[in-house]
Amino acid sequence: MPKIGIAKCLNQDKHQEGVEEMLKIIAKKHDKRRGDVVIAYEEDISVYAVRMWLTRPIPSKHCKTLSRLSGYSLTRVEAIAREYFDMAVVS
Repeated sequence: MPKIGIAKCLNQDKHQEGVEEMLKIIAKKHDKRRGDVVIAYEEDISVYAVRMWLTRPIPSKHCKTLSRLSGYSLTRVEAIAREYFDMAVVS
């Protein structure tokens, strides 16, 4: 099975907008100011890791959690996580 190498972002602005919008929805749903802090508190994922999602793809293991916290469908979360990335294969 090939290993996944570096993820190349095809449209950084659109990816960042999608993640920021999801974080705003999570914050609003939980009556907080910052969605990244809600995720860190609720799911034991560091705030640093969540903030890195603005420039990197969101790991698929967190998609169900984000779907639950945001109210977005799992398909929509997965689209935000990977839509603007080209996953280069490294042999």
